[in-house]
Amino acid sequence: MKLFPGAKILKIVKYFQLILFLLCFQPAVAESLDQQKTAERFIENIKGIKSYQADFEQKVHNEMGAEVDYSSGKFYIQNTNHFRWEVEEVFPQLIIGNGKYIYTYDPELEQVTIQNQGQTLEDSPLLLLTSTAEKLLASYHVTILIDQKKKGQLLFELKPKAEGSVFESVHVLFSKGKISELLMKDSMGQQTTVTFQKVKMNESLNSRLFIFTPPEGVDIIDSRERLLEESP
Repeated sequence: MKLFPGAKILKIVKYFQLILFLLCFQPAVAESLDQQKTAERFIENIKGIKSYQADFEQKVHNEMGAEVDYSSGKFYIQNTNHFRWEVEEVFPQLIIGNGKYIYTYDPELEQVTIQNQGQTLEDSPLLLLTSTAEKLLASYHVTILIDQKKKGQLLFELKPKAEGSVFESVHVLFSKGKISELLMKDSMGQQTTVTFQKVKMNESLNSRLFIFTPPEGVDIIDSRERLLEESP
């Protein structure tokens, strides 16, 4: 089953919001000693990351446990606000964020959508891109579910405190200091699992990965123009 393109784009963007969000915490005073220690454990696994790249596999299951979507490909993140999400299977798609704009290219539809990156992400965890652990803990309950030092595994659970959040909970699994899996549950009971392999951190990335030029002949939907027209 192929998700409606617009919904799938929004979902993929939100995965990046979470990944970027996870890579940008900075230590600060937390709301309680336990929460502070938990945040510090989390930060230990992501501090100092300048770039991140991996192969990904994504599976979406509905509330009945049936798989409704599958995709795999590669992703890259650099300098916290540049990203590239490249779906290779089953339906090719490319999403590039250059810090100012997000380009979404669907070869099958011969269509490119351009959005303002800040406005597209303002309702998501990426709002905390430059936040401190204090702000994180003001919005989420953070818990360590698994702490297996011998296997090098740490599993954190983040639960939004506010009602109406996009996700009901987010589980983040670290394996030997690297994010190896994200598990997200929404309020409708849908569960999305993204696993990462061949993870590389802080390696030099070609700047061309975050540059997009629309192919000739494709339809271009430029939301930036509409946003300008709608503003007073």
